Amino acid sequence: MLRGFAQARLLHHVADKIDNIKATLNEIRDNKDRYGAFKETNNQSAAEEEEEEKRVQSQLKKLRRNVEEEDVVGFVQESKDIIKRLLEGGSNRKAVSIIGMGGLGKTTLARKVYNSTQVEQHFMYRAWVYVSNECRVKDLLVGLLKHLMPNFEKQSRGNKKGKKGTGDIDSLNEEKLKIPVQNWSKRKMYLLMPNLEQQSRANKKGKKGTGDIDNLSEEELKILVRNCLERKRYLVVVDDLWKRQDWDELQEAFPDNNSGSRILITSRLKEAALHTANDVPHYLQFLSEEESWELFCKRVFRGEDCPSDLEALGKQMVQSCRGLPLSIIVLAGMLANKEKSHREWSKVVGHVNWYLTQDETQVKDIVLKLSYDNLPRRLKPCFLYLGLFPEDFEIPVTPLLRKWVAEGFIQYTRNRDPDDIAEDYLYELIDRSLVQVARVETNAGVKTCQVHDLLRDLCISESKEDKVFEVCTDQNILVPTKPRRLSIHSKMDHYISSSNNDHLCIRSLFFFGSDYYVDRREQKWLLKDFKLVRVLELAPKSCGKIPSNIGNLMHLRHLNTRGPIKLRGSCLGSGEKMWNLQTISPLVLNKQATSLIEKGTFPNIKRIGLNVVSGKGELSKLLQSLLLLRYLNKLVIVLRDSYDTTITVHEGVERKNGCKPQELFQSLGQFSSLTVLEIGNVMDLLTCALIFPPNITELTLSKIMYITDEGMNGLGNHAKLKILRLLGDLIFWPFNSYDLTCVGGSFPQLEVFQMEYLKVEKWNLGNGAMPRLQSLVINFCGKLDNLPNELWSLSDLKKVHVTKPSEQMTRILQNLEINNAVKLVTEDHPPEMDERDLNHLNYILKGFGYNDP
Repeated sequence: MLRGFAQARLLHHVADKIDNIKATLNEIRDNKDRYGAFKETNNQSAAEEEEEEKRVQSQLKKLRRNVEEEDVVGFVQESKDIIKRLLEGGSNRKAVSIIGMGGLGKTTLARKVYNSTQVEQHFMYRAWVYVSNECRVKDLLVGLLKHLMPNFEKQSRGNKKGKKGTGDIDSLNEEKLKIPVQNWSKRKMYLLMPNLEQQSRANKKGKKGTGDIDNLSEEELKILVRNCLERKRYLVVVDDLWKRQDWDELQEAFPDNNSGSRILITSRLKEAALHTANDVPHYLQFLSEEESWELFCKRVFRGEDCPSDLEALGKQMVQSCRGLPLSIIVLAGMLANKEKSHREWSKVVGHVNWYLTQDETQVKDIVLKLSYDNLPRRLKPCFLYLGLFPEDFEIPVTPLLRKWVAEGFIQYTRNRDPDDIAEDYLYELIDRSLVQVARVETNAGVKTCQVHDLLRDLCISESKEDKVFEVCTDQNILVPTKPRRLSIHSKMDHYISSSNNDHLCIRSLFFFGSDYYVDRREQKWLLKDFKLVRVLELAPKSCGKIPSNIGNLMHLRHLNTRGPIKLRGSCLGSGEKMWNLQTISPLVLNKQATSLIEKGTFPNIKRIGLNVVSGKGELSKLLQSLLLLRYLNKLVIVLRDSYDTTITVHEGVERKNGCKPQELFQSLGQFSSLTVLEIGNVMDLLTCALIFPPNITELTLSKIMYITDEGMNGLGNHAKLKILRLLGDLIFWPFNSYDLTCVGGSFPQLEVFQMEYLKVEKWNLGNGAMPRLQSLVINFCGKLDNLPNELWSLSDLKKVHVTKPSEQMTRILQNLEINNAVKLVTEDHPPEMDERDLNHLNYILKGFGYNDP
């Protein structure tokens, strides 16, 4: 009888399990029916599918080429008026405001003005800051410093772990303090900023001093911003201002220096604009019917005429947008990717009319929702994903694409790389006007992107319904949720202490709260509660040693932190492997890391970043072990620090890393799968001919001391190289300048060439060298007085951008007659000097007998 009871209990338990499985299957079927409503009908043959794919690819290529072009309608006179108000008037600081409802194009108009040639030439300094509804003044000030001090973000990282970083107060240079180099004195700097001496002492002891960026108060950050802007004619755009008190707190950072400086403000609220500006605000109007139709046709037909049989339907839909530019371009983006037939457009008209019968007051929401519903299934999760990021956040494109791949959003096609397919998806969303381009790379690709706040609201509302993700702020931190992805926009410790959410189903975790150090307790919390996580993004944070049970995150595909990651020998069991991990960066190179890689712990890694801090020969040994990673396509190596008072050109790498350059990288030529390579602190690496990976297409070398003809010839022999960045150092005074020679026939496939902070006196370009060059960027190469004549005869050349040219170079470029197909841009921004550069300069000056440099 006892055995019978036990059997009955077991059967009852099994029955409950079966019922649960049935319920799960029913839920899956319901979800399939729900999402199946959006499934595209496809009756095409294989040949037709291939032809359609070719058409889409061709269209995307064209979009890539034209990604920088502005296609703005109706803002011609408005932009002229705003520019006139900015340039005219007295020498006192003045604020000019643009107001209008969301979606009218305030930011678009401000960006058009900001990037205009007249404004670029008139204002010495320009900066852009997004305010949004939830204003954090400290974050805004840090954002301003990132604009005004290009090295600021990189500099601030060194302080996270109590080290002497390059972003502390000591990094202020003579441009900010207005002290000539010859008269630099710590004593004078201490007098200018009373707390500086105390901060400097704390940093020298390796402690987290009061000069740490995280410890700076709002007032201290305002002082830094004021120092950057003092005695300069500047333009600052304060985008999307909501509250009067936000302006009251911000404006103290903008000095009224009697230099004709201006502040351009955009806002939806008349009260906020009137409070900030001395002038009458510029009221942005809705587009007229003619302007609306012009904008619609430009986006849908891309320069071609609208077919006569579609004109009536098109105008009917455009009229329903009521002159709101955002609605028009989103509607146009949707129709541009549909069949241009009376039947297809009639369906859209029917949908619009049906929505309007429900709620005529929410026209913009109707059009945006309709555009989302009509997205192909493959693009919907990619678009919704953008709602994870904060409002007005500039989203770095490359990491975004990697996250899409790690999340499983990308449909694999034939033998194409998933990252390339992800890039196609992004350009499709740009083409549909659902994503905006924020910044462009030197190779004309998209560097950062943004999503309009109204579209972001749509992403969040759609995600809540299906529990795709949840954005947690201080306002909703106590609301219990159970999403698949979680984006926390508050401090990590505050979230941990306040929230009771169940995290067992979390697939992705993001932190966008204030910057601070992730301690051991919080690391343990992460690894305990998020065992199914695929994407772990701690980019705004700093993280030290990875806890020993990192191997529990067996589903982890993408791990990214700001602070270097130190692997422990006990991270994983002897035979345990992290099969899914594809990206890990930055990884401190030590014996434990080498051992784990040799054991094949990360068999499917595609991208890895290495910080070399170990002893002699460790890098060479690790590079050999990396050959086991057959999927590795991107490698970033930061060599040991290059600053040494006794270093000579020919012993730089050898002295710091234990072996000669040829020996150090002798195995690189065997990395056949590698396509992207970055090496930092290369010093004298280019004084010999190195053999880089045979299939490399993108190469970045930074902190270059010197380049010989042999080193340049070695680079030029790589037939597949398309993007080359040669980055020097702001100061390497003991070393002589040099010529850069590209022999005839070298760099046969190179499309983008960037040189920065190089002590190049003359650049020789042989006949037939760089025949496919499209973009040339030269930043802060003050000794280079001319460009080779052969450059202007290159048939594919599209853009030449020169920052801070020498006086002679400036005169030559001003009088140069070039082909109209080449866009020539010159800028005169002064270079920034980070704290390590100042240390190195101090060593150099001491060598010349200056005891208090």
